Amino acid sequence: MSIFRIIIISILCLPCSGFGQAQDSVEEKGSFAIYPALGYQPETSLQLGAVAVWVLKSTDLSQNEYHRQSSVTPYFLYTLKKQVLTEIIADIYFSSGLNLNISPRFYNFPDVYYGIGNSNDPDEFENYTNRYVQLEGQLFKPLNPRTFIGIAFDLQNNKLKDLQPDGRLITEDVNGVEGGSIFSLGPSFKYDSRDNALYPSRGYLINTQIRPVIFGDYAYTNFMFDFRKYLAIKSEKNILAFHFNLNFSSGKSIPFYKLPRLGGGTRLRGISNASLYRDRQAVFTQLEYRRHLFWRFGMVAFAGIGDVANSFEDYRFSEFKYVGGIGLRFAAIKGQKLNFRLDIGFASGGQNAFYVDMREAF
Repeated sequence: MSIFRIIIISILCLPCSGFGQAQDSVEEKGSFAIYPALGYQPETSLQLGAVAVWVLKSTDLSQNEYHRQSSVTPYFLYTLKKQVLTEIIADIYFSSGLNLNISPRFYNFPDVYYGIGNSNDPDEFENYTNRYVQLEGQLFKPLNPRTFIGIAFDLQNNKLKDLQPDGRLITEDVNGVEGGSIFSLGPSFKYDSRDNALYPSRGYLINTQIRPVIFGDYAYTNFMFDFRKYLAIKSEKNILAFHFNLNFSSGKSIPFYKLPRLGGGTRLRGISNASLYRDRQAVFTQLEYRRHLFWRFGMVAFAGIGDVANSFEDYRFSEFKYVGGIGLRFAAIKGQKLNFRLDIGFASGGQNAFYVDMREAF
């Protein structure tokens, strides 16, 4: 199926699911909707399943003090590549000020390995299956209405199968080919001045975490710094969003599937596969213009730049990857700023990728 045909089908199906298949309910406790899920990403091909959206109403709608709007998004997807994706994305703000951001997931994921580094060929890869369960998240305690400290955690178990006997994963004895378990835990910091947690129009979000593996089959530490800025232009119908991210890993044994990456639905949309570029370090920045059109519809235009490297000294600006693209938005629940998104991105080197997903990229 050509990418243009997929775009047409998705545009037609997106509003149809919003009209006829969803069950919107707005009560004192919040808003709930369930949709049949039709998605697409280069790593999965066509996705079919169901997604639910639950936005919990805050007693403080202005989101002053410690409160933000809580949301829970569980989904189940089966793809044409015989992948099973089950995940619950929960961002919960308690009246005490505690914030729990947690994502339990189970993936049975036929995947591809391109190698490690920033110069892999999109046409040269090998297939394998990564089956894993993961519990990842952060728990924050407020110091004041905008500043939070807490812990970040990642508990994961991987089993790799369907490996090619003469493939690079086995012949090069790539770290992680045997699968295994890890539990990482470390400090986290967040500064959040956004006016809305689901669809910000102004404010900052700064998140930093350091997660060393405290036990498991591997030994490494992951450092992440994430900076986001939102700006309304004249009105909240026009929003400019800026995102900068650093993700570094250090240690003697890092499984290849835990190395920082580029690509996918949130990191430089347009790279042909989220497994194409991975290494010990990744850095990228992206800019997005968001515009409300009419009723529940909106659009975006985005651009970004970034790369991966083994060490900081290995970065070469001439080798950085560039992306750009446009997208369509559809509000999942009437009156709530939680969107289904349809994006098409283009990357340097003639790459392109198409995404149908839930929530904003950043």
